[in-house]
Amino acid sequence: MTFRLEIISPKKIEFEGEIDLCIIPGIEGDFGILSNHSPFLTSLRTGVTYIYSGKKLTSTLLLDGGIAEISKNKCTILTEEVTNAKINYIDKKTTDEKEKAKFKALEKLYYS
Repeated sequence: MTFRLEIISPKKIEFEGEIDLCIIPGIEGDFGILSNHSPFLTSLRTGVTYIYSGKKLTSTLLLDGGIAEISKNKCTILTEEVTNAKINYIDKKTTDEKEKAKFKALEKLYYS
């Protein structure tokens, strides 16, 4: 069974489609969403979202925090910025705390 996932940034809809599973970086830890998940709303931290379709990992996206709403077989994620987690563009020597958090999230992809 599938459900609808939308990832939206201020610039555009970054991802939209029917998927099997997604693992999202919640503020208190990662959590997985499957079809028929109970409804809830939560804050997100900077981290990687894993998207599975056809029983395989299809996308890994780095989110810059945000919120997620799960309701009626639909997951909507609102975030400031989305980048492909496979592209490591972040300078390791940066002093910006936001960039440091992104680099730490990309150090090891756990669910791939």
